Amino acid sequence: MAKEVKPPKEPDEPDLLPAMGLFTILIPMLLSMTAFQKLAIVEITLPERSMMNMTNADRPEPDQQALNLSLAITSDYLVIGARGGFQPNVYFKEMWTFRCKSDSKLITYSPEEVKAAVDAGHGPKCQDGKEMDKEKYLYEIESIELWALEKTSEEDPGRVIWAIYSSQGENVPDSAFVDGNNSFIAMTGEGPGGLKAPAALKKPNPGTPLATLTPNSARKLKPEDAQRNIIYPLSAYDLIAKDLIAIHTQFIDLEDVDNIIVVANDDTQFDKIISLMDRAKSAGFAKVNLAKLGGG
Repeated sequence: MAKEVKPPKEPDEPDLLPAMGLFTILIPMLLSMTAFQKLAIVEITLPERSMMNMTNADRPEPDQQALNLSLAITSDYLVIGARGGFQPNVYFKEMWTFRCKSDSKLITYSPEEVKAAVDAGHGPKCQDGKEMDKEKYLYEIESIELWALEKTSEEDPGRVIWAIYSSQGENVPDSAFVDGNNSFIAMTGEGPGGLKAPAALKKPNPGTPLATLTPNSARKLKPEDAQRNIIYPLSAYDLIAKDLIAIHTQFIDLEDVDNIIVVANDDTQFDKIISLMDRAKSAGFAKVNLAKLGGG
């Protein structure tokens, strides 16, 4: 005799009330424990540049205790502004460092050199002689470097400034050294554009007193560390970081001394913005906001 097959029962709907009650308790608790960083997006137009004078005689009155600090990046320079004035521009030459897939080694080119190669139907060339894919070479960029330039005028194309850096290997710069006067151990380069390291710039000997931009970093150079030092183009980020540290220290009593606005164009690579924000944080500016560079 055939056994009657009963159709399966529809599954009972889950009781969501206990879970909803749990979320009602958890969500407010989690929100109360979360620290939010406000990102301000505003359009500003830089006024005509003037020299920012920060002498003690020009310190603001107690009712004007506001620094209004900003750090702007354009296509060829960085500039710090405060209270309507601006420090001298820190000019730079943009360079792209690639990590080639073919040999896993680093190689550095200017954007102009890369564009010329691609326009000629080639990808940037690696150290082993092989070419990167001319359609996908951007994926092999490891870092965007801003080499500081010394310029006598805005029309001057400038010369690369070279400095002494510590390094962890692969000729990659780590921290720039400063001397007892808190000045970078640096010189302008030789040849066209200063792209050749100056022969007169020598690596410090073991036992030389040195420091970096990091607080309390002064020490005598150890022999094993001296062997790892390199001569490398001075980063415009390091020049700006040094100025930011000095400003934060000098104006520590101002009410907005921990605030800074990083100002950039829409087409500024995110890598540059992040690098500037990192330098500002390291200099002591805890509240870093972002603004769009307006104007012509």
